[in-house]
Amino acid sequence: MKIFLLSLLIACFSWPLSLCGQGLFDFGGEALTQYNRGKAEQDAGNLKEAVRWYKKAIETDDKYYSAYNNLGYIYGSKGYHAQAIEWYKKAVKANPKFVEGYSNLGASYLESGKPVMAVKVLEQAVKLNPKSAIAVTNLASALQESGDNERALKMMQRARELGTSSIKGDAGDVNRGWLLEKQGDIEGAISAYRSAIRTNDSDVRARINLGLILIRKGELSEAQTLLEKAVELDESNAMGYVNLGYVYLQKERWADAERACRKAVQINPKSVLGWSNLGLACVNQGNRGAARAAWEKAAALNPEDANIRQNLERLR
Repeated sequence: MKIFLLSLLIACFSWPLSLCGQGLFDFGGEALTQYNRGKAEQDAGNLKEAVRWYKKAIETDDKYYSAYNNLGYIYGSKGYHAQAIEWYKKAVKANPKFVEGYSNLGASYLESGKPVMAVKVLEQAVKLNPKSAIAVTNLASALQESGDNERALKMMQRARELGTSSIKGDAGDVNRGWLLEKQGDIEGAISAYRSAIRTNDSDVRARINLGLILIRKGELSEAQTLLEKAVELDESNAMGYVNLGYVYLQKERWADAERACRKAVQINPKSVLGWSNLGLACVNQGNRGAARAAWEKAAALNPEDANIRQNLERLR
């Protein structure tokens, strides 16, 4: 009997939402009104409308760096990291002192498997604000991914010393949870995410990140509940469907896993994890042709993934 390999990486929201910045900019009334309308739509979960209003703000004033930043966040949260990178680049070009823009750009490079480029922009973020716990933590992750473990350890210690008390705003508990998770305080992260959900039961990011931790802890039933609610709240969230599909695979609910993974790749056709796990769901239902098609798409997107290559070999 041939054993097919499950993709072990799971999609998550791995950087916080930044809605503020630095720099001496005085945006005009019309651009500010359009930006505020975009922010209101984003807070309400109407992301298409938020994108439309942020773009209007930029058309009115092409230096509106916070609008670029929020567009980057919206695209990144859906798994479109290439597009997110371009928006974050525009944010820091519009305001070279925008720490959150550099930090988010670095996190997007990390998500895209480009740790060396992440280190470069995150060093700039930390240089601009040495007390930014988010920027320092992101830099520690980038250094670790790029193989510079000595500097990574120093940065992580520095992040611990900075703590999480500086994380404020509507998304404070989610951002604090993310930082605690990065710093190895898993129970603290769980507590922060649960607090975020108690404050706002519709917080999709908190549900997805908490669900991911619970998957790693083997607590699949609660993870499933969290993720099912997350995709109910945001039906366009590819990450939520990828992670939910992973849970179904672990529980050998092959048909449910196939539906979740198909939804993920429908939303984001460039999701390697979505295609890879879709192949596994199909092969376990005896549909080898569909499995091969899914794994071929995954391999085209990421030729270096050994699991995908092995799964294709085992179909022969």
